[in-house]
Order: sequence, then C-alpha cells, then structure tokens
Amino acid sequence: MQSKFTFVAILSAVFMLAPLAIDMYLPALPTIAHDLGASIDQIEATVAILLFGYALGQLVLGPLSDRFGRVPILLLGLVTFTVASALAGVVQSVEQLYACRLFQAFGGAGSVVVFPMVRDRYDAEKSAQIISYIMAATVIAPLVAPIIGAFILTLAGWQAIFYTLAGFGLVTFVAAKVIVKPSSSRSARRAAFSLRDILSTYFTVIRNRRIMAHILAGGFAFAGLFAFVAGSPFVYISYFGVAPQNYGYLVGLNAAAMIGANLINAQLLSKVDATAKTIIGAVLLAFAASLLIVIITLGGGLFWIVAGIVAYVGALGFTATNAIVGALSQLPEENGTVSAINGATQFSIGAASSLVVSVIASTNATPMIITMVVCGFLALATAVTLSIHSPNQQGADNA
Repeated sequence: MQSKFTFVAILSAVFMLAPLAIDMYLPALPTIAHDLGASIDQIEATVAILLFGYALGQLVLGPLSDRFGRVPILLLGLVTFTVASALAGVVQSVEQLYACRLFQAFGGAGSVVVFPMVRDRYDAEKSAQIISYIMAATVIAPLVAPIIGAFILTLAGWQAIFYTLAGFGLVTFVAAKVIVKPSSSRSARRAAFSLRDILSTYFTVIRNRRIMAHILAGGFAFAGLFAFVAGSPFVYISYFGVAPQNYGYLVGLNAAAMIGANLINAQLLSKVDATAKTIIGAVLLAFAASLLIVIITLGGGLFWIVAGIVAYVGALGFTATNAIVGALSQLPEENGTVSAINGATQFSIGAASSLVVSVIASTNATPMIITMVVCGFLALATAVTLSIHSPNQQGADNA
C-alpha cells in the first residue's frame, strides 16, 4: 500500500490541475488575443468555458466513478487533460481554443474522485486529516499559477504555458498509474449503467438532508471566497491604493490563514466529529463576518479590513473542509455523486456571489464585504440544521 505522504502528494497534484489551468494563462490573455486575431472578450470567454466544463465534468464523472471505480475515472481525466492541454498550444483559432479548453476542463474534473478516494480508504477521522492536508497543499496553486504563467510567457511564449500544463498532467498521470491502486475496502458496481441510473443516484443524494446541509454549508462558505476574489482587486488596489505588486502579498495572508486552519484541523482536532467541526467553523465564520460589519461601519482602514478578511478566510477553510468530510460520511457507496454535487454547488453559488460583487457599482469595500457577510451567515444557517437533524434521522431523511 502506498505511503500516506505519497498518496496525499499525488491527490494534491490532481486537485491542483483546475486552479493551474484557470490561473496560469491569465497573464497571457492579451497576447493570445493578438496572436489568434480575436478580441480580448473572446479570449476571456475561455475562463467561463473552463468553469462550465469543470462543473459539467464533475457531474458526469462523479457518478461514473461510483459504478466503474475511482482509479479508471481518475486516469481518464488525466489523459484527457494532458492531451487537451497539449493541443491548446497549437491552436490556430479562438474556436479551436474553446474546444481545447472545454476538454481540458472536463479532464481536470477527474479531481472529483479525490475526496471519495480518501473516504474509500480511511475512516471519518483519518479522512478529515488527509483532506485537510490536500486542501492546505492545493491552496498554493492559485497563488503561484499567475506568477509561473507570466514567467513562462516572457521566456517562451503563451503556447509553452499549455505545454507546461500538459507536462504536469502527464507526470501526474504516470505517478497515479504506477502508485495509486484501487481501494480494497469498496468495489465499484459494474452492473448495467444508464442515464436513468445517474439521475436516480442524484435524486437519492439530493433527498438526503444531512448531505445537502453539509454541501450547502461548505458551498456558502466558499462563496465568500469567490466574492473576495471578484472584489479585492478594486478594494485593495483602486480604493486603498495598494501597489499591484504588493496585492499578491495581501492575498497570500489569506492563503496562510486557510493553510493554518487546515493544519490545525488535521493535527489538533483530528478526533472531533466532522459535522461538529462544520458547525463550529460556521459559527466562527459568522463571527468573523460580524467583525467585518463592525469594521466597515466604523470606517476601519486597510489594516483592519485585511485582518478581518484573513480571519474570515481561515474560518471559511475550516468550515468547507469539514463540510465535505461530513457529506462523504453519509452514503459511502454514492460518494462520487456526492463529490460531484459538492463541486457543482460550490462553483454555482460561488459564481453567483462573484457576479453580485461584479455588477454592483463599487465605490468602497462595502459591496464586497456585505456579500461575504451574507455568505457567512447563510453558511451558518445551513450548518445549524445539522444540529437539528441528528444522524439517527438519516433514514427518515432518505425516505
């Protein structure tokens, strides 16, 4: 059996594919638009295509992994991602780039099996610990991706960015193929499979109130992060006058908070029930949201807003990590579908929160902060229902 460190390292690499694919090519958007004879708006649309393909891919691959096994779906996703990334480097038109990005996203969605693979192999306590390590490791990807992309663009051109992604996908595929073995604790159900089976499985999961409460608590928590991503460039750079080159350091504080929260979750609180930690995290998130309200009401400056957001993001990471662990503890045989719904929910609610921030005319930090606050209290509202519906009611929830 592979060591825990190797297992975590490979699954973290798989989980990094999507943020790397999203963020690494952002510095190259104007150059790509020029070289392909397209408008910047047309090239920016590839971001939306990637997010759509990632969500769609999870919804398809998650249930398939319940039927045909986690490892085959993982390897299929890695192959698709690698080939699509390589082809993106030789496209001659924006339409070809659209197609490559869609398949690249679909392949990256193979990461939907990561959390179920952990849960297949370990009990709830150990799963929470390992998922915390994976989350802590992968937070780094969206921070370093634009920096790496800008360096590659300057050194070798935008095509090399996609070749680098292909290389990363290939290395990850080889490592997964050689090292990651199918779990012996649960076997895939290889019976006849149809669209009706997929829909039936989705219906079973969605009807489970405890699963959906966990997923929504984590989804609303993450939506606060999406709101920050959408609003922070204006708030930090335009409103408070932070130099663009220093913006990344302030965002890095958030990453440090999330990494710290996940390490505390893995090391100090590993024996605490994941559902209890989800509720505690949501309470802390709502408390941090309340502090943000006080800060903007009293006209707090940059230091206090940054401090409040760092506290918020730390609580957010703690809440979201335990929420997915709690969700995966309910219907183990359908964890691929649970993970798919979790991913799609996070992206959907997150997209809505970022859209709210984007469409409101911003003159200060208030629109971003208020959106984050609403997300925090919605996470608390859904998490609290977990204390109302005890685990003994699960059968009733599924009835």
